[in-house]
This record gives sequence, structure tokens and C-alpha cells, in this order.
Amino acid sequence: MAVLVYWLNLLMLGATLFASWWYADRNGMVAEDVDAETRRTVYRIVKAQILWAVGGALCLIAPLLSIVFILLVQLIYAAAPRSSLLRKLIG
Repeated sequence: MAVLVYWLNLLMLGATLFASWWYADRNGMVAEDVDAETRRTVYRIVKAQILWAVGGALCLIAPLLSIVFILLVQLIYAAAPRSSLLRKLIG
């Protein structure tokens, strides 16, 4: 249950951030000098949410596996490794 509540917290934070960016982008509130790389970075939120959803679903198999997976995803996003395989995975 704790893993699902934690995942729900991540989902709500990501959904709020994505919705506010989407609204600002659609209504011309984003500065014109924002480059395409910055825009792609914001849309990585969707990929992170999918990976965290997989982690949340893993708690149905084994809660420890779910916790390890979610922490690993968070570490990968925080460290931003240069590996081409991980770059393709996270965007």
C-alpha cells in the first residue's frame, strides 16, 4: 500500500508539472527563446511517469522489487548518465 501511495504522489506531481507546461506552451506563455531541447526535456515527464507506473505495478509481484525499481528510475533521472541505451530509454 505504501508503494502505491508513493507512486500516486509521483503521479500527481508529474501530472501537475506536465499540465502547467502544456497549458503555458499552448497559450503562448513560454518565452520565444526556449529551445527545442528544453521542450523535449519537459516532455520526458511522460516517460518517467510510465516507468514509475511500471514500478508501482511491480508491487503486485514483490514490494521490494517495486521499491528497487522506482529508486533505480529516480537515480537514473537524477544522475542523467551519458550511456546511449539509457538516453534512448529516458529521452
